[in-house]
Amino acid sequence: MPRNLLPTWHPPLVKLLTGTALLLAMAARAATPAEQTPRTVRIPLADYLRMVMAENQTIQAQILGAEAARHRALAEYGAFEPELTGSAQHVENRRPNTVEQSRSLGGIPILDEKNNLFDAGLEALTITGAKIRLGYTLNNFKNNLPPFGNTDPTAAGRTNEWQSFAGATLTQPLLKNGGPTVALANLRLAALTSAEAFQEYRRQCMVTLAQAETAYWNVYFAREQLRFLDESVAVAESLHTDAIETERAGKGTELEILEAEAGLALRRTKRTEALQRLTETSGQLLVFVGRPPRSGEILEPADQPEANVMKAVYAEVWTTALELNPDYLIQKKKRDETLVRLGVAKNQRLPELNLKGSYGYNGLGDSPGASYSDLSDGGFPSWSAGVEFRLPVWGGTRGRHELSAVRATLLQAEKQLANVETQIATALNTSVQKLKSNQSTVGNYRTMVKFNEDLLGNERQRLTAGKIEGRRVLEVEAGLFEVRQGLAESLVNVQRAELEVQLAEGSILQRLGVELTPQQLKDQTLAFLSAPAPVAPAARKPPTRRKRGSATAIVSAPTPTPPPVATGPKRDLDTRPGPAPSGRVGR
Repeated sequence: MPRNLLPTWHPPLVKLLTGTALLLAMAARAATPAEQTPRTVRIPLADYLRMVMAENQTIQAQILGAEAARHRALAEYGAFEPELTGSAQHVENRRPNTVEQSRSLGGIPILDEKNNLFDAGLEALTITGAKIRLGYTLNNFKNNLPPFGNTDPTAAGRTNEWQSFAGATLTQPLLKNGGPTVALANLRLAALTSAEAFQEYRRQCMVTLAQAETAYWNVYFAREQLRFLDESVAVAESLHTDAIETERAGKGTELEILEAEAGLALRRTKRTEALQRLTETSGQLLVFVGRPPRSGEILEPADQPEANVMKAVYAEVWTTALELNPDYLIQKKKRDETLVRLGVAKNQRLPELNLKGSYGYNGLGDSPGASYSDLSDGGFPSWSAGVEFRLPVWGGTRGRHELSAVRATLLQAEKQLANVETQIATALNTSVQKLKSNQSTVGNYRTMVKFNEDLLGNERQRLTAGKIEGRRVLEVEAGLFEVRQGLAESLVNVQRAELEVQLAEGSILQRLGVELTPQQLKDQTLAFLSAPAPVAPAARKPPTRRKRGSATAIVSAPTPTPPPVATGPKRDLDTRPGPAPSGRVGR
């Protein structure tokens, strides 16, 4: 190759390229966020559930719903709040009079008037359905009518009078729309709706806490499964090492080494799967407290499940369920709502008969003060009394059909209440039997674990003595793993059965000591609303370009990971993929 075709490297160019590469490498390293080492936090179950109650976003949303229903119930009291009314009107009128009008007005051919009308009052609705108004009226009449006693129609003169009236008016329904049944209906319905919202809050808290506790024990099971597999891998590694040494000593075969390698590979694979399940279940613990998976911490159970803590008797839990189960209490409130509507519907079938009356005093003068003085003397009283009657010609078609509809709705509500009772009774019976069955299963598994542990120790001694092959030890160890995993799963199932009993009974909040009265929930809600709002994460900054001579480095600001939106958990207690089918670990 000719010398002029060979590349020529100039020292300045080499320095420039080297500096550019170094700068780009530093920029890429600065743009890559450093991996944060998760911090493991061992937390007792009681502390974790209190954290769920305080930080779970689904529960917080339900608290706000209950607070909104409470305010809607209080708003219905506004129907009985007195209202202050007032009006002012200016009227100008100029019109020619007919002969009849002219004669009645003293022969004035043209009426020219400018009037000012004022009215003020206080109106209120009572619990009997009566409408009461206390009012004061003041009217100023200015016109071209001659003063009283002037018989000359051509004489000039104008009238300026102030007329007043102060009194009370009453309209009391006697049949239809009368009485507290109708007047208090909306208030009672709103109160029942608020009570339903409170029970819905209790139900959501129970479901969320039950699922959170289930997730807590799922993490325990996943950790136990991983621990069992760690010990299983250690046994398989020991057997693999022994097989290699035995083969080197000329006392074993290559087939035994392959068998040990296969058993070790199988156990390592299952350990990897168990580690992944542990990661998934640990993430669920963070979800229930509204924290993102990358919050820099991992919650780990500090408690151990116990098998014989709860002794459930069907008769006792059934009695408690009728007092505490939120679904049953909500359905009872719905039936009570229908009873209120039934009372209103029966009232609407009555004819309308209203009692009307008014009483007051009149005043007249050439000024507002004179008119009021005349009124206050009480010399010109005014009163009226009467009744008003109204009856549909066809017998009240609307009211008749509405009453039939409400009666059908009441029967429907009673059937639904009976259905809820049946569902609660079935759920309690099933969960109580499941609890007893799982508690007995735990004892059986403990017996099997003790036997398999002794058997594994005996078989390892026989392997050391050369009386059996390593295959037999792998088989015994696989059986031990299976029963140990079954024991851990049975302990978790006992906790799940207890939760099912408490969920059907409605006693989860009492057991944890977080049962609230409506007043306590109100105080907690006000404290929650008055707390400062959390600071929103900063918006992501656009890449900034920094020039270094002829090179350009792009550095992106790290973006904080927003927490996931908490969606309400389903009613089912199962929040995990479930304990993996154990089968046998294999040889």
